[in-house]
Amino acid sequence: MAMFCRRSAGALGTAEAVSRGDCSRLSVVVCSENRRADWDDLIARCADATSGHLWEWREVVGSAYGLESFYLMAHDEHGRPTAAAPFVFVRSFLYGSELSSMPYIDYGGICHADGLDAAGRETAQAELIDHARELATKLRAKRLLIRSLQRMRPPFEVSTEKVAQHLALASTLEEQQRRLPPERRNRLKRIEKLGLAVDVSDPTEPAALADLCAIYSENQRDLGSPTHGRRFFSNLVSRLRERISLIRVRHNGRVVAAGLAMNFRGAMTLPWSGATVEARPVYASNALYWRAIRLGIESGCHTFDFGRSTAGSGVYEFKRQWGPTPVQPYWSTLFLSPHAAAPRQRKSLQTFSRLWRYLPLGVARTVGPGLRRGISN
Repeated sequence: MAMFCRRSAGALGTAEAVSRGDCSRLSVVVCSENRRADWDDLIARCADATSGHLWEWREVVGSAYGLESFYLMAHDEHGRPTAAAPFVFVRSFLYGSELSSMPYIDYGGICHADGLDAAGRETAQAELIDHARELATKLRAKRLLIRSLQRMRPPFEVSTEKVAQHLALASTLEEQQRRLPPERRNRLKRIEKLGLAVDVSDPTEPAALADLCAIYSENQRDLGSPTHGRRFFSNLVSRLRERISLIRVRHNGRVVAAGLAMNFRGAMTLPWSGATVEARPVYASNALYWRAIRLGIESGCHTFDFGRSTAGSGVYEFKRQWGPTPVQPYWSTLFLSPHAAAPRQRKSLQTFSRLWRYLPLGVARTVGPGLRRGISN
């Protein structure tokens, strides 16, 4: 555990270091394994915490990819935890190094203890960002990236290209079906006639996990992106087993779509999913999402989070047709190198993505995880 004490900070980067003996205002702790209980206790008292604040994520990325995590916790003058922000250091020869909160998932950023007033939230946030900036500089990261539902202030550059969509869940499946737009209800009726088989499995079951990895890797190859491998997903489902279910859709006995559904505080999401080319004519993706929505209702969830997608894209439109409400997440980036730029702005990476689509599937599955390690999206 390392502790850093400062005077009260301004909006960003204005905290003045003080001696270790003067901790009268606020301190920031980098939590090691022996502080897990303290972290978990604070997160349980933060209404604005997301699944990205779970301690298990550092274990997943550490075991699967060997990434170093820095879980920052702010304490008030009485030593009480007031706010937290998880960060992971991601190195990549393609994208450049980055200190990210959080990589591979939609949300991270700063969460605050319930009951903390506006001034307290502002001070804690400023301290955490200042410390994260100093940490990123020491690590020689090119960027400090925060993904959250809170927009960061300048000098962060904020992208609103990605939009999330949240669907309010009814108490019964019948009521949820009545709420659906007519086109989506008609699509579900056609699925029933096509005789698709949909099952929910234990995600740690080897055959089920193998099906997911096969579907997901093929889908990612077709999208032009390196894929997470079996090691990542094995760590994920073993450490978050109580929150995750694995859904598979079969047509004529063959798995054509699959996904991992995750429940956090009454919000069900499907963060990792895919479908084969054969899935399209039989609407297997519709069957997959409907089963995930049904799972949310059965689990007592109040929201189904469709996750992020680019506004106006085909994926965005597919999600929009279920009747959700758009929610704007913010990807806030602080560039720490004079020549640093957002990866999406580099033409070489756009070319790389186009070429990746033509790789043989076996090559993409073998090479992909090593590259995916360094891609925080």
